[in-house]
Amino acid sequence: MKRVNSTCQEHRKALLPHEETAAFFINKNDKIKQTHIQMESQRPSCVEKARQTLKDPTNVTLDEYIPDRFLCTGGSTAYKDPITCKGDSGGSLYLQKRKRYFQVGVVSWGTINVCAAGLRWTSDNPPPDARDFHIDLFKIMPWLKQHLGQEIQFLPDVEHQ
Repeated sequence: MKRVNSTCQEHRKALLPHEETAAFFINKNDKIKQTHIQMESQRPSCVEKARQTLKDPTNVTLDEYIPDRFLCTGGSTAYKDPITCKGDSGGSLYLQKRKRYFQVGVVSWGTINVCAAGLRWTSDNPPPDARDFHIDLFKIMPWLKQHLGQEIQFLPDVEHQ
């Protein structure tokens, strides 16, 4: 028997089950780029790369700068992941499972603007310390549901279809 409305955590567990999960974003030039979401054990490396961009003096804490509601992409050891450019913010971070597309994040910011004129790096060939941060839609869903009420519903869990 299918459930009509599954939970946010059930979707997160089904869609982001691995340490590195393949995902996609569309850059400002309408090109689809594949990247990998860094989970649990990979997160400290992402946070460290972001911390290096936090300039002193500042009264911003690391937890405020990179809260746990951010997903991190880039810096995969097994892949050469493209990263976003300035102007890609607000775009979707999504993945495909069983011939369906699921948005899991919103492009927010990156540690390096590789698309700036004069740099030797590109979006498809970023430096190894480049990381992108995306708002994790699973983490903000309670807030969205609070403000949107019945306007937002989850489809049945992707594992039970």
